[in-house]
Amino acid sequence: MTTDYLEKQLANWKRFLLVSIGAAGTLLATAIADIPNHPDMYFPGWYAVWFILQLATFTPAVMLLLGSELRKLPLGERLNTIFGYLAVAWIVLIAFGLKLAFATVSWPMLWNFLSVIGIVMGIVYWLLRRKYINAPEATFL
Repeated sequence: MTTDYLEKQLANWKRFLLVSIGAAGTLLATAIADIPNHPDMYFPGWYAVWFILQLATFTPAVMLLLGSELRKLPLGERLNTIFGYLAVAWIVLIAFGLKLAFATVSWPMLWNFLSVIGIVMGIVYWLLRRKYINAPEATFL
Protein backbone atom coordinates (compact mmCIF):
# COMPACT_ATOMS: atom_id res chain seq x y z
CA MET A 1 0.00 0.00 0.00
CA THR A 2 1.15 3.47 -0.75
CA THR A 3 1.83 6.10 1.85
CA ASP A 4 -0.84 8.35 0.32
CA TYR A 5 -3.49 5.69 0.84
CA LEU A 6 -2.39 5.12 4.43
CA GLU A 7 -2.43 8.86 5.13
CA LYS A 8 -5.99 9.07 3.76
CA GLN A 9 -6.94 6.18 6.00
CA LEU A 10 -5.42 7.98 8.99
CA ALA A 11 -7.40 11.11 8.07
CA ASN A 12 -10.60 9.03 8.14
CA TRP A 13 -9.66 7.71 11.59
CA LYS A 14 -9.17 11.30 12.73
CA ARG A 15 -12.67 12.22 11.50
CA PHE A 16 -14.15 9.28 13.41
CA LEU A 17 -12.23 10.47 16.47
CA LEU A 18 -14.15 13.76 16.34
CA VAL A 19 -17.45 11.85 16.27
CA SER A 20 -16.27 9.75 19.23
CA ILE A 21 -15.35 12.87 21.20
CA GLY A 22 -18.87 14.21 20.72
CA ALA A 23 -20.45 10.92 21.74
CA ALA A 24 -18.20 10.63 24.81
CA GLY A 25 -19.06 14.19 25.85
CA THR A 26 -22.75 13.45 25.52
CA LEU A 27 -22.44 10.24 27.52
CA LEU A 28 -20.49 12.04 30.24
CA ALA A 29 -23.08 14.82 30.33
CA THR A 30 -25.94 12.35 30.74
CA ALA A 31 -24.04 10.55 33.52
CA ILE A 32 -23.53 13.86 35.33
CA ALA A 33 -27.14 14.90 34.76
CA ASP A 34 -28.33 11.58 36.17
CA ILE A 35 -26.50 12.01 39.51
CA PRO A 36 -29.55 13.50 41.31
CA ASN A 37 -31.52 10.38 40.36
CA HIS A 38 -29.09 8.05 42.14
CA PRO A 39 -31.76 5.87 43.85
CA ASP A 40 -32.85 4.72 40.39
CA MET A 41 -29.50 4.11 38.68
CA TYR A 42 -30.50 1.11 36.62
CA PHE A 43 -30.99 1.98 32.97
CA PRO A 44 -29.78 -0.94 30.83
CA GLY A 45 -29.84 1.04 27.59
CA TRP A 46 -27.30 3.51 28.95
CA TYR A 47 -24.87 0.69 29.79
CA ALA A 48 -25.27 -0.76 26.29
CA VAL A 49 -24.45 2.64 24.77
CA TRP A 50 -21.48 2.89 27.14
CA PHE A 51 -20.18 -0.54 26.15
CA ILE A 52 -20.51 0.16 22.41
CA LEU A 53 -18.81 3.54 22.78
CA GLN A 54 -16.03 2.02 24.91
CA LEU A 55 -15.36 -0.56 22.19
CA ALA A 56 -15.67 2.06 19.44
CA THR A 57 -12.97 4.21 21.04
CA PHE A 58 -10.54 1.63 22.40
CA THR A 59 -10.50 -0.68 19.37
CA PRO A 60 -9.31 1.97 16.86
CA ALA A 61 -6.49 2.94 19.23
CA VAL A 62 -5.28 -0.66 19.29
CA MET A 63 -5.72 -0.98 15.52
CA LEU A 64 -3.74 2.21 14.88
CA LEU A 65 -1.02 1.08 17.24
CA LEU A 66 -0.71 -2.58 16.23
CA GLY A 67 -2.42 -2.83 12.83
CA SER A 68 -0.12 -4.31 10.23
CA GLU A 69 -1.10 -1.88 7.45
CA LEU A 70 -0.89 1.31 9.46
CA ARG A 71 2.41 0.35 11.06
CA LYS A 72 4.02 1.37 7.78
CA LEU A 73 3.37 4.98 8.77
CA PRO A 74 5.78 6.34 11.38
CA LEU A 75 4.51 6.21 14.95
CA GLY A 76 5.02 9.96 15.23
CA GLU A 77 2.28 10.52 12.63
CA ARG A 78 -0.15 8.16 14.37
CA LEU A 79 0.66 9.03 17.98
CA ASN A 80 -1.75 11.94 18.49
CA THR A 81 -4.64 10.02 16.93
CA ILE A 82 -3.91 6.91 19.01
CA PHE A 83 -3.81 8.85 22.26
CA GLY A 84 -6.85 10.84 21.20
CA TYR A 85 -8.82 7.59 21.05
CA LEU A 86 -7.35 6.45 24.37
CA ALA A 87 -8.29 9.77 25.99
CA VAL A 88 -11.86 9.47 24.72
CA ALA A 89 -11.99 5.88 26.04
CA TRP A 90 -10.83 7.23 29.41
CA ILE A 91 -13.57 9.89 29.39
CA VAL A 92 -16.14 7.19 28.61
CA LEU A 93 -14.72 5.19 31.52
CA ILE A 94 -15.19 8.24 33.77
CA ALA A 95 -18.83 8.41 32.68
CA PHE A 96 -19.20 4.74 33.61
CA GLY A 97 -17.54 5.46 36.95
CA LEU A 98 -19.98 8.28 37.66
CA LYS A 99 -22.86 5.96 36.89
CA LEU A 100 -21.52 3.22 39.17
CA ALA A 101 -20.26 5.46 41.96
CA PHE A 102 -23.60 5.77 43.67
CA ALA A 103 -24.69 2.22 43.03
CA THR A 104 -21.96 -0.16 44.19
CA VAL A 105 -18.39 1.08 44.20
CA SER A 106 -16.85 3.33 46.83
CA TRP A 107 -15.84 6.78 45.60
CA PRO A 108 -12.18 6.88 46.72
CA MET A 109 -11.30 3.51 45.22
CA LEU A 110 -12.98 4.35 41.91
CA TRP A 111 -11.45 7.80 41.54
CA ASN A 112 -8.00 6.55 42.55
CA PHE A 113 -8.24 3.90 39.84
CA LEU A 114 -9.40 6.37 37.19
CA SER A 115 -6.78 8.92 38.26
CA VAL A 116 -3.97 6.38 38.01
CA ILE A 117 -5.10 5.37 34.52
CA GLY A 118 -5.20 9.02 33.43
CA ILE A 119 -1.81 9.85 34.92
CA VAL A 120 -0.15 6.78 33.39
CA MET A 121 -1.64 7.60 29.98
CA GLY A 122 -0.40 11.18 30.25
CA ILE A 123 3.13 10.13 31.21
CA VAL A 124 3.34 7.50 28.46
CA TYR A 125 2.07 10.02 25.89
CA TRP A 126 4.60 12.61 27.04
CA LEU A 127 7.48 10.12 26.86
CA LEU A 128 6.48 8.78 23.45
CA ARG A 129 5.90 12.27 22.11
CA ARG A 130 9.41 13.30 23.15
CA LYS A 131 10.89 10.19 21.55
CA TYR A 132 8.97 9.88 18.26
CA ILE A 133 7.90 13.35 17.27
CA ASN A 134 10.95 15.16 15.98
CA ALA A 135 11.66 18.79 16.69
CA PRO A 136 10.66 21.05 13.82
CA GLU A 137 13.34 21.22 11.21
CA ALA A 138 15.07 24.50 10.68
CA THR A 139 13.86 26.07 7.44
CA PHE A 140 16.54 28.71 7.22
CA LEU A 141 20.12 27.84 8.00
